[in-house]
Amino acid sequence: MPQDRPVVRLRPNVAAQPLRWGAPWIWADQLVMDRRTKAIPAGSLVELQDAERRPLGLAAFNAGSKIAARMLDADPGAVVDRGWFAARLRRALGLREALFDAPFYRLVHAEADGLPGVIVDRFGDAAVIQPNAAWAEVRLEDLAGALRHVTGVTVVVKNGAGRARGLEGLADETSVLAGALAGPVMVPMNGAVYLADLSGGQKTGIYYDQRLNHAFAARLGRGRRVLDVFAHVGGFALAALVAG
Repeated sequence: MPQDRPVVRLRPNVAAQPLRWGAPWIWADQLVMDRRTKAIPAGSLVELQDAERRPLGLAAFNAGSKIAARMLDADPGAVVDRGWFAARLRRALGLREALFDAPFYRLVHAEADGLPGVIVDRFGDAAVIQPNAAWAEVRLEDLAGALRHVTGVTVVVKNGAGRARGLEGLADETSVLAGALAGPVMVPMNGAVYLADLSGGQKTGIYYDQRLNHAFAARLGRGRRVLDVFAHVGGFALAALVAG
């Protein structure tokens, strides 16, 4: 374990077992928040211990957030570098390739893919990262580099906007980290083709997490007149149009 890695400890009345079983978050009021702990810079990696000083794993720490610690690795000595990110991205990519025929999907869904507070949506040769936690913001260069290496995308956009970042003490910022955008990206989904604005649109440019809802609503609306009131890029409307 790196010699300078600080230690953060659970309060005596906090059960450690859920964390050993995979619980991803530790709230600020569950930790010993003494002056030393509060002085740890936001986004730092810490060894998390239970009240008896037994190691629980590696966590990302932010004393200014209600979610003060996010579990990253069961090994408290793990080194979070480009290779560490690549291993998680390869696993996430394997799962998506088993589900989708084309590279248009949510590649990383935060804690579910072992990258707490991080969203990555893929749009063919482009990807959008939402680093919604301080630890990911600090290590964005390694994350973006691993993403390019594992997936082969040539364009990487940082979408740093939204309420979640504010809760982590992070400023809104959107920028192109690699490559260049030539305009909206065409996204095939549910039989239709959508246009996603990766740098100026809502969220990452499209709501991949609504894909199944779009398809479900389209089946219900088949043969009927459909009004999509909150259209955005036309997720429900275009799916309904294709379904007839």
